[in-house]
Amino acid sequence: MSFAGFIQECIKNENTNITHALYISENSVMGEYVRYPYKMDSLKLFFSMTKTFSGLATGIAWDLGLLHMDDPIIGFFPEECPGTPDENLSRITVQHLLTMSCGIHENTYSDLFVQDNWVEAFLKQSFPHEPGTFYRYSTHCSHMLSAIITKVSGLSLEHFLNRYLFYPMEIYEAQWELSPEKLTAGGMGLSLYPMSLVKIAQLLLKEGSYNGSQLISKEYLKMAVTQQIIKQGDINNPDSEFSGNGYGYQFHIGKDGYYRMDGAFGQLCLLCPDKKKAVIVFSQYSKTEALLSLIYKHLLNDTECCCAYIENTRPEKNAAAVDAVIPCSNFRLEDNILGIKYVEFLPSCNEYLVKLCYAEYTDSIRFSLLQETSGKMNFLKDLQVHKQEYYCEAVFNEVLILKIYFIETPYVAVYRFSFYGNKLRFEFSINVSFTLKDFAVDGFLVEER
Repeated sequence: MSFAGFIQECIKNENTNITHALYISENSVMGEYVRYPYKMDSLKLFFSMTKTFSGLATGIAWDLGLLHMDDPIIGFFPEECPGTPDENLSRITVQHLLTMSCGIHENTYSDLFVQDNWVEAFLKQSFPHEPGTFYRYSTHCSHMLSAIITKVSGLSLEHFLNRYLFYPMEIYEAQWELSPEKLTAGGMGLSLYPMSLVKIAQLLLKEGSYNGSQLISKEYLKMAVTQQIIKQGDINNPDSEFSGNGYGYQFHIGKDGYYRMDGAFGQLCLLCPDKKKAVIVFSQYSKTEALLSLIYKHLLNDTECCCAYIENTRPEKNAAAVDAVIPCSNFRLEDNILGIKYVEFLPSCNEYLVKLCYAEYTDSIRFSLLQETSGKMNFLKDLQVHKQEYYCEAVFNEVLILKIYFIETPYVAVYRFSFYGNKLRFEFSINVSFTLKDFAVDGFLVEER
């Protein structure tokens, strides 16, 4: 079994659509893969892997004496607590947040997400279970850790981790998203370079040590990566053979006691302390169990693992229909979930621009029928719209189709434009998303060129 075999089987498996893979030891990168057009020197959105960093920050705060595991969380939020709190609220401690056992029964993410203040909304919830007795995955448990870090340190989670973890490790590119109450989002929204996650994984394999400095205590990490609670819904579940049913402090605990960070759509960092190895994968979309099964099969056996750098080559461009003429006109669109008001098509040397006019700003997509193009445009990440890098493939054969890869995220969006004289049909679709949905709207000519 080998790293190359792992990559090839991931490519063939319909449940594993990966873009990056890194196989590392505590001192080196032994295998590295990136799929065109993705890059190793571009930011990658972590989704729920962000939660682990809220846990690491909590550990650092514990090391500094800023908090204790058994601190009741209501003590940090005297002003935010409701007048008549749920009776179990006073029993919730920092440790219960870390272990996703605050006492909620169902995942309340959708109810809390739409609120103006996530901290207040969390505290106003019903907690039917005694804290510590029932596991329920909760993004807002992790967000409460961010809020507590700010209360005890006077720093946002972003600045706290910059000071005590990222900057000492020469990680300077971290980008975060904000909650509605303008706190650093603790359960989602962190972006780093893949190689920065390599540094974090190596730090964990070395029990919190980096270049001779103990950035996180061994004592905290031992608690964090040890099973603290059982995911009751995954007991005897055949689909959790490798992913397991244990949870530590913002780490999932799986087969053989190996622990991992998980993010939506197949972002993963698996750590195997007895082997002093780790595997990092980013995906457009992968199922966790399928991905883990291939990691165990190819990379975690006792055979010699021959590793190498593998990169998919640039695909050949299909030159069909490149002589077609795209109508260069401006169209007003009907209301749509992207908020695009106007679409204008403009020639630009040997290329074209599609100008997307929103209420507050204008974006442009540069495309060519002869070759792939790249640039930056605004698009949603986890919570907010951000300027981010894209790669565009264009085809025009009566219908203009732009396939846009947002290389910081798993998102691949298709913008489809059909022209009917003075009318335009705009269709949008996306491969994966929590918030964006496919739609189609009409547009009407504003001015002719």
